Amino acid sequence: MKFGKQNMSLHHRIFLLLLAVGLASFIIAGAVSLAGMYAIRENIDKTGALLADNTASFTESFAGEQVKKRLSSDAFAKAQLIRHEMQTTLDDTRYLADRMTKMLKNPEYFKGRRLPDPHHEVIPSGKAYVNFSRELERQYGTGAFAEEIGLVSNIADDLELMPEWYTAAFAGSVHGYLIAMDVTPDKSAKHFSQAFLDSYDPRKMGWYRLAADSNKSGFTGLYTDSNGNRCLTCVAPYYDAAGLAGVVGIDCNPETLFRLTDNAGTGDKDDQDQDAIKAEQPRFLLDNATGSVIFSTFKDGPLAAPQSATDLRQSPEKSIARAASAMVAGKKDVMLITLGDDDYFLAFAPVEKPGWSYGVLNHKRAVVYPAAYARDNVLSQMEAFAGTLHDAFRSGLRWALLIFLLMLVPLFFVSSEVAKRFVSPILTLIDGVKRIAQGNLDEKVDVHRTDELALLADSVNDMAGDLKKHIQTLSKVTAEKERIATELSVATDIQEGMLPRNFGEIAQNKGFDLFATMAAAKEVGGDFYDFYMLDDHRLVITIADVSGKGVPAALFMVIAKTILKNSASSIGESEDFAEVIRRTNRQLCENNEEMLFVTAFFGVLDTRTGGFTYVNCGHNPPLLRQGMDGMFTYLRPAKKNLMLGVEEDISFDQETLQMSPGSLLFCYTDGVTEAMNVAGEMYSEERLQAVLTGIPTGNDIPVADILAELRKDIDAHVGAAEQSDDMTMLAIRYRG
Repeated sequence: MKFGKQNMSLHHRIFLLLLAVGLASFIIAGAVSLAGMYAIRENIDKTGALLADNTASFTESFAGEQVKKRLSSDAFAKAQLIRHEMQTTLDDTRYLADRMTKMLKNPEYFKGRRLPDPHHEVIPSGKAYVNFSRELERQYGTGAFAEEIGLVSNIADDLELMPEWYTAAFAGSVHGYLIAMDVTPDKSAKHFSQAFLDSYDPRKMGWYRLAADSNKSGFTGLYTDSNGNRCLTCVAPYYDAAGLAGVVGIDCNPETLFRLTDNAGTGDKDDQDQDAIKAEQPRFLLDNATGSVIFSTFKDGPLAAPQSATDLRQSPEKSIARAASAMVAGKKDVMLITLGDDDYFLAFAPVEKPGWSYGVLNHKRAVVYPAAYARDNVLSQMEAFAGTLHDAFRSGLRWALLIFLLMLVPLFFVSSEVAKRFVSPILTLIDGVKRIAQGNLDEKVDVHRTDELALLADSVNDMAGDLKKHIQTLSKVTAEKERIATELSVATDIQEGMLPRNFGEIAQNKGFDLFATMAAAKEVGGDFYDFYMLDDHRLVITIADVSGKGVPAALFMVIAKTILKNSASSIGESEDFAEVIRRTNRQLCENNEEMLFVTAFFGVLDTRTGGFTYVNCGHNPPLLRQGMDGMFTYLRPAKKNLMLGVEEDISFDQETLQMSPGSLLFCYTDGVTEAMNVAGEMYSEERLQAVLTGIPTGNDIPVADILAELRKDIDAHVGAAEQSDDMTMLAIRYRG
């Protein structure tokens, strides 16, 4: 039914009813009166129901979209918090491994020191100690490896500076000794079991084997430690001149990290959005490997953390199973699930490392509550008005009967005026609501009454004002987002403009071909490449990767690129390019308060002879194909150099090779080999080597086409997965 489309208007119904009552006898007066009142009440009920339903529908639709957006933003922000903390743990672990490696490979820079021995001393919480079990002493002899232990004991300062939410940080040697720092729950002295003192051997531990066998850093599975707490260990191998020297690790309590999200928010302080979400928001953390809940605010039910792993993908409740499958797949979404007899909105976002998904719920009642409240409020006002109208009508009928014989002539005119008086405010209210529904939120409905209908009109006016304020707030937020997007677009253009594009111009008649590409994971990135001529026969190529992503990495990228080029340009005829890197590193370390660092591959090609001198600063090894036939092989450095921006006063080693005519050198950043598909599988160095070898790379094929074919294969591997890191490639062919 639509407003104003009845066969007979309410005005005419009241008029005819009053006229009929005046002409009818006293016997049928009551029946006609009841019929008229029922007709009036029915029309008012229908009009009120339609008005209430329209109001509720708009309110529910609008509130639902806002709640889902806020819930999704909340889940993503808290997943980002967990992801950031896990990445920080991984970075701290790698840092400890790098420190141990540096001490073992450069012992001349460190003095030996002694750490407390738990066999003879009390070890306070948070203090480093060294343990060499009695069984190992019997095997190797008392005092074995004393010089090495004294050397690496310098790691104690780094261990003791670890954040307090780490429950332990340690280094287990390939020789069996352990240097560790434990934080006890009550900050009391560390208690050691007799078995630990007698026979503990880190080489037999699962965390040690994980890093030693894989030869890379990573996280163990979730397990229960000796204190009964859920624990996760991040491990990384470290090395000496002979190879693997041991494994460092950091224990952390992921439940503590999960509890950090209790007070973490998205930063949105909109009070009206807060009113739309009134229910408490339960949350949980899902292990993607098993599909089971590992932490949860639920005490019981399918989303509670069980004693044993329960795969939610096998849940008998299909909505939970579908949501769990999406979470395990690493998706970010908002879905409706059923828990018991209630429906909830579930928003979730992935935590890539160590492979979790964060979920937060909001009761559906919190979304439909504003709509139900608005509908009930409108209905109650209409019912009150209908009651008032009913009472007024009966009173008028009695008076009409008394004066009927004396007022028969003016009855016609009185009936018409009374009907108009009762119906006019309703029609005014209906017209006003229509204009508000069409978007005119400045419309004010005035029924010129002081009864319940006036209260109903005030409620409609208040609703329009509240909607206008909320829409204005949304407009401001949208405008701010558009401004940020515009600025990031300009930043992208600026960054792209800083990367050289004169591939054909610089290679013209110089005996080489060159091409490079860079695709940032965000609007701006931390990868960069560069190439330029030092003189008429020496070509410099550079490819680098700044730690992190986004605007901070992009700013540091500009600094690194500028310093590196200035240092190279000032070297003159010298061939000591390691000195260029040393100068660059020293300048990057100055005022590097954000602790950013750069991996870089810097090379200089003599276009006359094919001699190639290069310095690899912790960067991915490039691939080289000598001549025009054969396969690509990785150009791994004979001695590893540290990344730029980590330590100020260090030296770097340069290496040389001879490129024969037709040789092709391919450089890249880790965004290529670590490009992941939706299943979390990386592109890998092996696939990169195989694909490059299989692409035709003859002298008649431009290097730009080679990079394009490689990018097609990378895109085919990634599929629908989101790009997770900046991706930069540079290729140079020496023609001779």
